[in-house]
Formats: sequence, structure tokens, C-alpha cells
Amino acid sequence: MRFRIIGIVITYFFILFSLPVLPQEKAEYDKTETADISKIETIDKDPSKLWVDLSGLMYFEWGYFSGFNNGDGNRWNKVARWGIDDSSFPALSGVSPTNIPVKNNNTFRMQRAYITLKKDIGDMFSVKLTTDIQPTSQDFIFLKYGFVQFYKEFFTPYGPIFLKAQGGKIATPNEGITDWLSDLRWISDNYLGKSRTILNGKSFDNPADFGGYFSIGLFQMLRLEYTYTNGEGYKFDNSETYTGKAHTVLASINPEYFRIKELFLNFYGRWEDTNKNKLDNSPLPAAPPIKYSGIESRSYMGFGVAWRSELIKIGINFFFPEMQFSKTVFILPITSYVSGHKEKFYLLDSWLNFNLGAVVRPAPILIVGRFAWGKEKKNLIGNERQERDTLVAAGGAGYQFNQYFRMVLYYEYIKYHLAIKIVDFTKRDPTPNQNIYLKAEVKY
Repeated sequence: MRFRIIGIVITYFFILFSLPVLPQEKAEYDKTETADISKIETIDKDPSKLWVDLSGLMYFEWGYFSGFNNGDGNRWNKVARWGIDDSSFPALSGVSPTNIPVKNNNTFRMQRAYITLKKDIGDMFSVKLTTDIQPTSQDFIFLKYGFVQFYKEFFTPYGPIFLKAQGGKIATPNEGITDWLSDLRWISDNYLGKSRTILNGKSFDNPADFGGYFSIGLFQMLRLEYTYTNGEGYKFDNSETYTGKAHTVLASINPEYFRIKELFLNFYGRWEDTNKNKLDNSPLPAAPPIKYSGIESRSYMGFGVAWRSELIKIGINFFFPEMQFSKTVFILPITSYVSGHKEKFYLLDSWLNFNLGAVVRPAPILIVGRFAWGKEKKNLIGNERQERDTLVAAGGAGYQFNQYFRMVLYYEYIKYHLAIKIVDFTKRDPTPNQNIYLKAEVKY
């Protein structure tokens, strides 16, 4: 009888401790809720202890590349046609063909590896740290974000108002909202951030920078954001190469108050000063000193419209970037000569992200696409009145296995065109890119 009772007790405890393991699907579904409960339970604990929210995110890809190799976004020009070298024209000589597909031109790469720590330090303050990798020949880890945040929400008869401020290494608002609206950061950078690849090597914004951020949200209708930062990006927070600063603004209209929370109308702006006050003594003593020679400022204005829901995320942004070049030469101690020019561009970035799983849960099929276009306008001094157009068309299909893992097979076409008045029969536009990727996102 004693052994029977002991057997019954052991069986009871076995069943009791096995119950949380049996319904695996329910446990997977409740992970978010459990995380929220655990966060509430730790509020009363000692804030000096390391009670933090930990998360991670990784982007992997396999890629096959063909055509013009310009992944770094360098300046480009026409290339030799039929392997003809006309550098010593009229005598022509042969050179090896360039920009053609080759076998085994494929690779496996890890594009991003984020580890994020978050911690509340009171009712209104929190801190966040995010590390990342630099995908080079040998990956190394660096700090992508690191800031302290203030957040306070007020309730009024007309709707809520929130105030948010951040200080440290922060995300820039215009790139940040574009990536959030499209949810395609795991596929590719947005083309404001990677403008070098479609604006002939010219860059106009950074995904993160060191400085301050302020935001105000009004009545579930309007959000205004402003940042004052170094301007050189997250890799130069302790080693600025110029004395200028960057101002970035975002005005986002989202009529959530009128039950249209999926619609966003955005207005963008950024103004950055660079080295215009830097003295260049390199010509001395043979020539007068140059106060500054190079890029004086970078700026852009733009607008965009987007729709963001669980089923479909679609949108378009249009920007008008400008880059001011100048040169100031001291002729006498009391006089100087100033020359310069301004280069202007057009930049369009659009996206489509369709998730069938939002309406047919057993079939979370993904359809994604991106279309971007960049134009370097004619400029006599800047490009000898030669217009450059770069067009990107890409798309693919994939599958979202769960909320933590998704994959897509992706095709990318990039076409380059240089418009010149004097035709050179020995030169042609670079061969278009036709790239194929298998991309994956894993988060935890």
C-alpha cells in the first residue's frame, strides 16, 4: 500500500511538471506575454542590478553576382567596349573584357548581427545598447546604438501627447522610419542610407550618429522629430574629421485618431555643414593659403507616403539631395577669392512587402519588391554636363516559418546610364547587375 501511494505521488508530480512542456504551440504563442509579465515582476527589484531585456537579430545571405561590380558605391564612368583601350587614341589596343559574369562568383555572408540590451532606470528613463558587426574580411564588433532615453506621455481631452528625448549614439529618424515602414531592412538598406550606390558615390545620411534627439507626438495625428548630431555617422563619434554638425527633421502625419492608423504621410529634411571653416596650409609657401577646398555642405528635402499593415506594407519616398562645393583662397591678408558649385540629385525609393500569412495563417508566404532610381543632374564643373542615371528593380518570394525566422529568394537588377553629347564608339555603359540572393532573418 505504501509503495502504491509513493507511485501515485511520483506520477502526479511527473504529470504536473510535464504540462508546460506538452503544449509547445501554446508556449510559443505566449512568449511575448510571458516576457511582459517578467518585466513587470522585475520593476521592484534593485535598479543597480543587471535586470535587462536581451534580444538579438542576425541577417544571413547567399549571393550570386554578375555585371558591373560596384557594391561599395564608388564613382563610375563608361567602360571599354569589346575590350578596346582608347587611352592612347587614335592608336587602339586591346584589353581584357570587363564586367562580365564569371563562374563561382557567389558567396555566403553575414550582413548584420545585433545584440541589444535594454533597461528601465525609473518610470521615465531607460537605456539601450546595441552592438553590431562590420562585415569585412575579418568581422569585428562595434557599438551601433548607445543612448539614454526620456519618455513621458500626457492625456488630454483631445488625445494623448508624448515627449521623447535621447542622448548618445542614436538612430537617425528619416532612415529609421523608412526601415520600420517597409520592414525590409533584412533584405537591403534603404536607398537614402545607401545613396552612394545610385548617386555616383554621393552619400547624404547615416543610419546612426552621435548627438541628441527630441520628439513630440500630438493627439494620435502628428509626430515631429529633430536630431542634432556630428553628421559623420556612427563610426566617427570619438574622432570627428570636420567641425560641422547635422540637423535632421521629420514630420509624420498618421491619422490614427480617425481609425486610419495604417496611413503615413512624411516630410523629411537634413542640413549638414562640413569643413568650410578649416584652414588648408598645403599650398604654402609657394602659393596663398586655402581656407577650405571641398564639400562645404550636404542637404536634402523630401516627402513620402506609405501604408503599413500586417498584410501589406507599401510606400514611396522622393528626395532632392544637394551637395555644395567651395574653395576659398587668400590673395592678401584682407582679401580672398571664393569659388564653388552646387551638385543636385534626384532620389526615389519605393517598396512592397506582402505577407499572405496575415489573412491565411497556414500559408505565411512573402512577396517583396523594391524599386529605386537616382539621377545626378548636369553640372558644368561637377560632371562636365554629364547626367548619370541608376535604376534598381528587385523582387522575390519567401516564407515566414514563425515570428523569429523568415527567408526569401531575391533577384536584383541594376542598370547604369551616362548621358553625354559627344558619342565615343569605344565606350559603353557598364554591364547591368543581375544578382540573385537567398536571404534570411533570425531574431531571438
